[in-house]
Amino acid sequence: MDWPQTLTLLGGLAAILFSLFHQFDKRFEQVDKRFEQVDKRFEQVDKRFEQVDKRIDDLRAEMINRFEQVDKRIDDLRADTTTRLDRIERLLERLLKPELSR
Repeated sequence: MDWPQTLTLLGGLAAILFSLFHQFDKRFEQVDKRFEQVDKRFEQVDKRFEQVDKRIDDLRAEMINRFEQVDKRIDDLRADTTTRLDRIERLLERLLKPELSR
C-alpha cells in the first residue's frame, strides 16, 4: 500500500472517529440535560416532602393542643362534679342530722 492510499484511509478513519465522538458528545449533552431535569424533579419532591412534614407537625401540634384543651375541660368538669357532690353530701348530712338526733 502506498502513502496516498494510507493517508486517504487515515483521513477517512479520522472523519469517522470525529463523527462518532461528535455523536457521543451530543448524547452526553442529552444525558447531562436529563440529569439536570431529574435533579430539578428531586428538588421539587424534596420541597413537597418538607411541606408535608410541616403540615404533619402543624397537625400534630394542633392535635396536642386540642387534647390539652379536652384534658383541661375534663379536669374542670371533674372539679365541678366533685364540688357539687360535696355540696349534696353536706346538704344530705344536714337533712339527716335532725332525724338522727330525734
